[in-house]
Amino acid sequence: MCDKEFKELVKIAVEKLKDVSVLKLLQADASYQKDSKDEGYAEDAFNQLDLTEEQREVCQHLIDYREKQDFEYGTHAYIAGLIDAFHIMAVLFPEKWDTERIKEALSQKSR
Repeated sequence: MCDKEFKELVKIAVEKLKDVSVLKLLQADASYQKDSKDEGYAEDAFNQLDLTEEQREVCQHLIDYREKQDFEYGTHAYIAGLIDAFHIMAVLFPEKWDTERIKEALSQKSR
């Protein structure tokens, strides 16, 4: 399996895991829930604006690109958290973690 395929498989697995674990955290976070509700109000206000089709299309492209970028950022942040967890475990329990093997696997994923 080439490095690109490995990276894509890791991303798919992470996205599935992240969806469940992050959702639980967000549902319990009152601040996030308030922001989410406020975002809904802002979207309703945006949809009620009297924009031309061209203006609406430009705004929608901006929103779409930001959402895609936010999704990718979230996935990479989740992966970074896993990498950090591996590093912490390797420091705390060096006799139980093959740090060289972990470093090798992580360096392949970064390519």
